[in-house]
Amino acid sequence: MSENTPDTDYKTAKTSVSVILPAYNEEKRIKQTISGLRSYLKSKKYAYEIIAVDDGSTDRTVNVLKDMLASDLRIITITKSGKGTAVKEGVLSANYEYVFFMDADLSTDVGEIAKFINIFKKEADVDVIIGSRYLPSGSVIIQPPFRNFVGKTFSFVKSKLLGINFYDSQCGFKAFRLDAGKKIFSKSVIKGFSFDVEILYIALLNNIKVKEVSVEWKHKPGGHVNIIADSVPMLIELLQIFLNKNKYYF
Repeated sequence: MSENTPDTDYKTAKTSVSVILPAYNEEKRIKQTISGLRSYLKSKKYAYEIIAVDDGSTDRTVNVLKDMLASDLRIITITKSGKGTAVKEGVLSANYEYVFFMDADLSTDVGEIAKFINIFKKEADVDVIIGSRYLPSGSVIIQPPFRNFVGKTFSFVKSKLLGINFYDSQCGFKAFRLDAGKKIFSKSVIKGFSFDVEILYIALLNNIKVKEVSVEWKHKPGGHVNIIADSVPMLIELLQIFLNKNKYYF
């Protein structure tokens, strides 16, 4: 269910941006997140829409979002399904030229939005840009060592099983040209946290160029990924992605 629609005339703007925010029980910080995004996007003079996708929250997340409703904010509510489903719903409903999704805690600095857009404008063959915390140079990452270890282990498994060799598939900051994003997510089925791997796999299978770019990223407490409990389901999802290969072609 979607509430509100943007009234910004993106066709007359130089740059138009859709920002997808998947949210689950984010009542404590979603207001600050949206306020920060609004301030930044207005300062850049972008035509923009923020699409908050509530993944069946049991707290007051939806109420907080409704209190912030304006022409630049849409709310989509879904039954608890998983981050992959929430992001998919947001991307498929996006209207603007460049589509970003990012975590509700804004672990990645919002200033990276302009950097990614500049890359899109300079490199016409790039349709997907993914933020990376682990590139050998340029990344700024502040997080507990154990999370770093688990992330690299997951990357090793996905590389061997799917041939995906990006340094960091799981960073919650990615951007797409609108058409490419809609094509990719129209084929995605993974509901959980391995959906990032799936969308990259779909892109590569269909010869969509993906660029990995260093970002400034800082771990913030209160996230919903349980490094230990979610590891096994994520590995099972990798196997599912491998078995789904023939279903991913356009």
